[in-house]
Amino acid sequence: MSLFSVIPAFSRRAAIAVCLLCCGAASAQSPAPARQEIVHFGTFENDMMFDTDRYYTNGVQFSVKGSRDRRGRFVRGLTERACGPLGCEGSTLLTTQTNFGQLMYTPNDITVAAPQPLDRPWAGLLYVEQSYALLSPDRRTLTTLTAQAGVTGPASLAEDAQKLFHRMLDRPLPQGWHNQVGGSLAVMASAERRTAIDGLSATFGDDIQVNTAGYWRLAAGNIMSYAAGGLAVVVGKDLPDVSPPPPGIGNKLAPQRFGLTTCMVRWLQCTTFGVVESRVMARSIFLDGRLFHNDRKVKRRNFVTDLMVGMRLDFPDTRTASHGPWFVQLKVTRRSREFSATIPVPRHRMAAITLGTEF
Repeated sequence: MSLFSVIPAFSRRAAIAVCLLCCGAASAQSPAPARQEIVHFGTFENDMMFDTDRYYTNGVQFSVKGSRDRRGRFVRGLTERACGPLGCEGSTLLTTQTNFGQLMYTPNDITVAAPQPLDRPWAGLLYVEQSYALLSPDRRTLTTLTAQAGVTGPASLAEDAQKLFHRMLDRPLPQGWHNQVGGSLAVMASAERRTAIDGLSATFGDDIQVNTAGYWRLAAGNIMSYAAGGLAVVVGKDLPDVSPPPPGIGNKLAPQRFGLTTCMVRWLQCTTFGVVESRVMARSIFLDGRLFHNDRKVKRRNFVTDLMVGMRLDFPDTRTASHGPWFVQLKVTRRSREFSATIPVPRHRMAAITLGTEF
C-alpha cells in the first residue's frame, strides 16, 4: 500500500501544494530587480539553559531570506489565489524565506530504554520550509504563507544528532530512540495575518516606539493542524508599523540613521519584544503519532499557550556594501502543558539564540 493511499484527501492536496511552493523559488521565470538583499542566519533552540532535557528539547534551523520575488508563474498564481479568502489582494511581496531545520522531542527521562507510555513520545523531524511575506498597500498588515515538507523517524537523524551532541558535552546518552514516532513524509501549510494595532502603539521620548500587532494563524497537514491567535509588542526605534515574527523583527534603517539607538551607545541598536500566543490543537504528529499507525502517543491537550520575550542586538558598524549589520537575537519561551497523563506533566521552557545579518 502506498503512502498517499492512506493519507486523507486534504493531506494529499496539502502535500502537492507544499512541494510546489517549496520548489517555487527555484522555478522563477519573471524578470528580477537588479539588486537583491539576502540575509543568512542560523537559530539554535534548546532547553538546557533551564537544566532540563525533555519534551521539545532541541531545534536547529538555517535560513536564507531575500527581497527579490523569485516565484514562478504557477507559485505566483497559487499565492495570489490564496490571498482571495485571506484578504491580501494587492499586497506586495516583502520577503521570501527558505528554512532548513531539524526538531527533536523526547520524554522527561532520556536514560530509560523501555517504552514510556505515560510520557511524551520520542520524535524527530528533518524539514525544508518556504514562506512568502506579503505587505498590504498601507504597510500595516503582513500576510505570511508558509509550506513545510520533511521526514520523521530514523531519516530525521534526530537520534544521531542528539547522541553526537551529548557525547561532545559529556552528557548522559539517550537510550530510547528505538521507540520514536515512525518514518513518514510530513507536510504542513500555514497562513498568518498580522495587523498593527494603533490603540496599543505609541512613541515616547528620544523617539522610542512601542508597536503592537495582533495576529492569527491557521495550519493544516499531517505534521500539525491548529488555529492560533496572539499579540506581539515590539519596542525599539524607527520600527515598521508591522513586523515579521522573530527572528527578523526587521527594524530596517538606512545606513545614515544608525545614530538612532536605544542602547546609549552609537555602535549598538536594541530591539525588544514580547509575544503571547494561544493555539487550539487539532493534531500533532509529535503527540498523536502518524495517521493510521500504531505509534506511541499521549493524550494531547487541545489548548496550548506560549509566552515569549526576547531582545535583538544589531551592530551597525558591521554593515558593508553587500550586507546589513550583523545581529544576535535571544528569545525565551514558556509553554503550557501540551499533554495530560497520570504522572506530573510540567510546563516547559526553552531558549533560542539566532545569529546572522539583516536588511
